[in-house]
Amino acid sequence: MLTYSSFAQKETVKASAFFEVDERVVFNANDIDRAYSIIPKNSSARVIGYADYAGDEAYNISLSEDRAQAVVDFLMERSDGRVNIISMEGMGELPQGNTTDADAKARRVDIIFEFEKVEKVSKEKPSKVIPPPPAPPKAPGVSEESFEIDTIVKENIVLKGLSFIGGRHFPTRESMPELYKLVETMKKYPKLEIEIQGHICCDYSQPDGIDNDTGEPILSKNRAQYVYEFLSRNGIDESRITYVGLGSTQPKVFPEVSEEDQQTNRRVEIKIVNL
Repeated sequence: MLTYSSFAQKETVKASAFFEVDERVVFNANDIDRAYSIIPKNSSARVIGYADYAGDEAYNISLSEDRAQAVVDFLMERSDGRVNIISMEGMGELPQGNTTDADAKARRVDIIFEFEKVEKVSKEKPSKVIPPPPAPPKAPGVSEESFEIDTIVKENIVLKGLSFIGGRHFPTRESMPELYKLVETMKKYPKLEIEIQGHICCDYSQPDGIDNDTGEPILSKNRAQYVYEFLSRNGIDESRITYVGLGSTQPKVFPEVSEEDQQTNRRVEIKIVNL
């Protein structure tokens, strides 16, 4: 399943590690070995774990996180300066049907390696350009619905159905249809350029919140960056999207007197830059 693609000025290589049923540590590393023959030193890597449909949600989240951690440990052990881990997440259940082959494909960890694009010049003939891969298929049940944009007023788009795990920059599983809806909007309006703006609630004594995943005081920025990377992974040209973290500097409700007020301020907005 090793794939190789190009986005803007970066090269991307995706590899997958596969696990047996309920296995958390031992996995097939053949894809990773092939990736190591391609990627240069100082590449960055994002690690995303999954589980099959068996078991309850809490178990599958834990299982996918442990699998992702096992792959991170493996990468760091054999890194020799080749890989810098920039994110790790466990996404839990990845329904693929109820066949043995589909279940096996769901029991995996994806590793997305990224590194600076190096232009190779040949005097004999131009270098072959590797086109970007097609956008990955949507998860089961994801709608083709998109946001409607007022092309005159150009008001910001508020992702009302997008919720993040408390203190983390990863969205809840229930939020994924909202992100796919944003992907469809970017495809529906091919000239649309946006700025992804992350906001947090509650703490007005600091410029931003602490991200429990990274330990950095840039929670709103990391949440906006997650949306940016999601759009990129789903085929949206990075030249059309930027992101910024605004912390709690622009609350919609102040003061916050209820959980509803806090959730209103804990948001990601899409600013229309060009249309």
